[in-house]
Amino acid sequence: ALKFLSNVDLAYHWNWLDREVFLALWIAIFGMLGLYLIGKIRFAHDSPLQHLSVTRTILAVTVFAFVVYMVPGMWGAPLKSISAFLPPSATQDFDLSAVNFGAAPAAGTGPAEKKKYYEIFHDRGTPKGFDPYYDYEEGLAAAKELGRPVLIDFTGWNCVNCRKMEANVWTDPRVAALLREEFVMVELFVDDRTELAKQEQYVSEYSGKKINTIGKKNSDFQASVFNSNSQPLYVIVDTGGNVLVPPTGADYNVNSYAAYLQSGIDAFKE
Repeated sequence: ALKFLSNVDLAYHWNWLDREVFLALWIAIFGMLGLYLIGKIRFAHDSPLQHLSVTRTILAVTVFAFVVYMVPGMWGAPLKSISAFLPPSATQDFDLSAVNFGAAPAAGTGPAEKKKYYEIFHDRGTPKGFDPYYDYEEGLAAAKELGRPVLIDFTGWNCVNCRKMEANVWTDPRVAALLREEFVMVELFVDDRTELAKQEQYVSEYSGKKINTIGKKNSDFQASVFNSNSQPLYVIVDTGGNVLVPPTGADYNVNSYAAYLQSGIDAFKE
């Protein structure tokens, strides 16, 4: 229930369930479950627990072990085995994790203040240590200026596989270095509910539907240009928007994903 409430919280920017708040609730709930299993918590009509069965003991040990596993997450531990179900790491306010690769520019400082949609996505949607663009045309212009290929990341607030990729693959130092130093990254959230300005709204030639939110705009772009509506989708293009290598989805093998990124770099240089 908290997982699905978290999805809505992210998409509508309510900012109730930051990662540490989410974890604190899970720790409390599973801790109480463990206490219930060993008979320390009883409800009104429960009979006294005279002894622990083997099954009940194993369950209690498993639950308490899970609670202990989650505790370091309060201080930014990636918790890779459950990262897909947690809010994005960017929502973690107090983070001592070593995988941040240095802090990304804060909103309102330097060039970041000029990035379109920066204030909507950066502080809660982007993994810490990365500083992408959130508008395709703006990212393409930056790529032309820097002479780099563009990595388009079609992602979403509610995308479980996206969170897993960010926590398990993007945190690898080799992958992180390629993303930060060799590409201009563009993150496009396909399920965001932020309404577009009236002059930016339009009717899609692809689907015939009215496009009135950032998410619908990005989803329409993905479907109409790349013939896909699944996330994550990673597309590497040159400064003219031409696809350099076939797009790929979630790939949890670090070596394979790094090789994919390198193939895009090589194709761009050629």
